[in-house]
Amino acid sequence: MRKYRHFDEDFKRDAVSRIDTGAITQAQAAREHNLSPSLIDRWQKQIHEGTLHSRPSAREKQLERELDLYKKKVGELSVQVDLLKKLNETSASMRRSNGYIVTGKPSARSGKGSK
Repeated sequence: MRKYRHFDEDFKRDAVSRIDTGAITQAQAAREHNLSPSLIDRWQKQIHEGTLHSRPSAREKQLERELDLYKKKVGELSVQVDLLKKLNETSASMRRSNGYIVTGKPSARSGKGSK
């Protein structure tokens, strides 16, 4: 099974800029780095069109997953904080009121009288 080589964006931009400035020819760059000329053509086209993007590394992917996890946790905690603030406001307003608690009608009266 063939192992693919990966080149970072800086390497690609450097190789293409050396070709564009005339420091080396495309064939020389291909021989120098053991690349195919069609690959260098593709890099040139992508750079000139502005479509060359680097792929995220394994570490960057892991960090993005962690970031998503932390964003989710912050969202959950924000909801909890908002709920606790509303609960605190409600309890404070109940303390300031006349102290009566409004409840529903009792469903059945007890047989005992009140003293």
